[in-house]
Parts: sequence; C-alpha cells; structure tokens
Amino acid sequence: MKIPGRVTIAIPTFNRSSLAVRAVRSAISQSYRDIEVVVSDDVSTDDTAKRIGEIQDPRLTFYGQPQRLGLERNFDFCLRAATGEFFVLVGDDDVLLPEAIERLVEALLQPQPTCASVGMVWCPCRIADAEDSPFWITEGGPDRESPVDLLVGLWAGRRGPRLSSIMIRTADAIAVGGFLERHGHLCDIGTWASAALLHDWVICVNQPLVQYTNHFGSTTSRSPVRKWQEWAGIVHTDLVAAALRGAGTEGQEKLRRARNDFISGITLTILVQTVGRQGWIRNACREVIRSPRALLRPYVCRRLLNEGWKILRLRGHSRQRPHAASA
Repeated sequence: MKIPGRVTIAIPTFNRSSLAVRAVRSAISQSYRDIEVVVSDDVSTDDTAKRIGEIQDPRLTFYGQPQRLGLERNFDFCLRAATGEFFVLVGDDDVLLPEAIERLVEALLQPQPTCASVGMVWCPCRIADAEDSPFWITEGGPDRESPVDLLVGLWAGRRGPRLSSIMIRTADAIAVGGFLERHGHLCDIGTWASAALLHDWVICVNQPLVQYTNHFGSTTSRSPVRKWQEWAGIVHTDLVAAALRGAGTEGQEKLRRARNDFISGITLTILVQTVGRQGWIRNACREVIRSPRALLRPYVCRRLLNEGWKILRLRGHSRQRPHAASA
C-alpha cells in the first residue's frame, strides 16, 4: 500500500559520494514535508555509504546493494522500495530546488474528473556543470497537453523534461512494468512515458525547479551512440503500443511519425554530451558517416541552427576548465 500524498524521492547512486550528498541534501530540504528519500547505492567503492550515513533525517532510507545491479535494475529497485503515492527519480548528480516537490505535486493532489486525469507533472531544468556554473534552461511547454503531444514535442526538441524533473504515480510506474532492462539507459523515458499514457493529460510547471548536471562523467557521455539508437528504437516501439490504450489509433500514428525525430534527437544529445572531450570533433564526423539517416535530415539542420550555440557554450566551458575532461 502506498501512502496517500507522500512523495518518494529516489536517488540511485554509484561512486559519486560528493554529488550524491548534494542531491540528498536538496531532497531533504524540500518545502513539501511529506516525503521519503530512498537512496540505493550500487556497490560504490568510494565513501558514499559513510557520507550518506552521516545525514540524520528519519525520512531518509539508505540501501547498500550486496552486488551490482546496473543502472536499469537500480532504478527499478528504487521504484519497488517506494512507499509514496508519487514518485520522482533524481539523478545522483542533480539538485532539486527547495520548492520543486511542492510545485510538482500540486497538480496531482487536485481531484481529477474520471474522464480527464493527470498522469504526469514536469518542469524545465537549469542545465549546469558539477560546480553549479549554468549553461542554459531547457524548454517548457503548455500548461496542459496530452502525453502524446508531450512526447512528439520532446522528440522535436520543443520540450525539456529531464530525469529529475518528472513526477508520476508510483502505482502507474509499477503497472507498466517499472524500469525495463530492454530499454537500457532510456528506461526512464520508457517508464514515465508509459505511465503518462495511462492518463489523459500531463501538466507542465513552467519554472526551472531542478538543476540537471551536464558533465563528462555522465553515463550519457560515455555510452556508444549505436547503443542509444538501439534503445530508442525499442522504447519507441513500446510507446506506440502503449498509446493504443489511451490515445487510440490517432495517437499511435502521431508517435509513429515522430520516430525519426526521436532517433535523431537521441543521436544529437549523445554527441553534444561529448563536446570538449578529446577527439569529439572526429567522433562527430565519424558518426555522420555511420548514421546518415539519423543526422543528414532537415530536422538536424533546424536543431543545429536553433541550438548550435549550446555546442559553442560547452566548448568554451571545456577550454576554461580543462580538468573536466578527465572527471
């Protein structure tokens, strides 16, 4: 049984003790008090357990895993351990602003008409480095829209939800199977999108309430592009199937038409995450040759024209902070 009104803030972590402590402290400092903070340490070899153990708060539960779970199964462990009615998965290198949970949960606490329920609430994010230097703020969205329209907008580059800025119902996440290993490192979108598709609406709180960390030590920056494209294809197939339950054939068709945008967007995201690393330009050129169907499209040209300044921003930042490339 999940506790009504309670929000579970889940923080899976591995070998990032300083950043994980920062994430946990941001969670327990929320203005919304009915929370639990679940930390699952995936057999870190640093001092994560010691440092988290020094944080005294009865709402904090720490799980030290006896053996490595990997990203997907660690995410899923956090979900299954949650006792709250609502669920937010926070990256161990991200930060919740003090009013984040209060603002996000508000829409889900309102009585919902039986024919028009809200399945997800999200907000844009402030993108920064691990030292809190800001880069940009991600795109917001309409106050209310369908889950299908959110996904189409996200894949087109017109919406900016991130891992730590999304709240869903715990029961919905479990009902759709939790975080699935076949979705790989895109299991977060596989879960929250499937959960949202169980309902009619998603809500956007158009205020950056989360700081999302962009840095060279991220899982995104270290994973092969080809693998991300494979995961995206599997997630897309599953979401098209899930759309039939709530959005019908029209919603399915919208998602089908957006598939190439999804694959291209994922490819661009991975390449942008590597900006500043040694050989990143050579790697990007090689990827253009390897993935022409993903990158040689008008969609990509539009994204680069509108957002190419982000690459320049990251490149300039990497020159100012050469140590970041070895983080």
